[in-house]
Amino acid sequence: MNTKIILSLMGILWALGAVAQTDLEQKERDIEFNKTLYERFVSGRATVFYGVGLPQGSQQNFIDKVGNRNFAVAVEAMFPGRFSVGARIGQQYVSERLPRQVFSFEDGTDISAVQTRALTTIPLLAIGSIYLNDINSVFRPYLQLGAGGAYVDYVRYYGTLVDQKTGVRGAVAPAVGAKFQFGKNNNLGGEIQAQYQHVFFNYNELKNSTNLLFSVGLSYRWL
Repeated sequence: MNTKIILSLMGILWALGAVAQTDLEQKERDIEFNKTLYERFVSGRATVFYGVGLPQGSQQNFIDKVGNRNFAVAVEAMFPGRFSVGARIGQQYVSERLPRQVFSFEDGTDISAVQTRALTTIPLLAIGSIYLNDINSVFRPYLQLGAGGAYVDYVRYYGTLVDQKTGVRGAVAPAVGAKFQFGKNNNLGGEIQAQYQHVFFNYNELKNSTNLLFSVGLSYRWL
C-alpha cells in the first residue's frame, strides 16, 4: 500500500514538473517570437553623409580654411547585440587662394604669382562601432574606430606652374556619434558624427594630414 502511494506521488510530481517545463518552454518561445526582427537577425544600414572639415595640426600651415566639400557613404552590418561592422568611402576637397606675391625658389628664381592650394583626400575605411544601448532604441549613441587607407592629392599652383604630390597612405579615424530612426518601425533614419581623421601623408609643410569632420547623414536600414 505504501509503495502504491509513493509511486502515485512520484507520478503526480513528474506530471507537475512536465507541465511546469512545458509552460517554461512556451514562455521562452513566446519571448523569442515577440522579439523584433532586428533582435533576431543581422540587418543592414546604408548612410550618405555630408560634412565640414576643420584642419588640424600641420594641415593648418597648408590650408587654414574650413572645408565644406566633404561627402561619404557607409554600409554596415548591424548585429543584434551592441556592435556593427562595415566600410566607409568618402571624398574631401578644400582649396585656398592667396594674394599675389613674389616667391623665391632654391635655384634663385623669383616668381610673382597668385598661389592656389588644394588638397583632395579619398579615404576608404573599415569601421567598427560599439553602441551604448540595444538595437531597438530609436536613438543610439556609439563609439567608432575606422582604419584603412586614403588617396591624397596635394597641389600648389604658382600661376600656371604646379607643385604636386599624390599617393596612397594609411589612415585611422576614431569617431563618436549617434544613429536615430524616424520612428521605431521606420526604415529611414539619420546620423550625426564627429570624426578625427589622420592620414599618414607627408610633403613640404604637411606633416600628416589631419582634420576634424562634423557630419550629418541620411540612412536606410533593411533586413
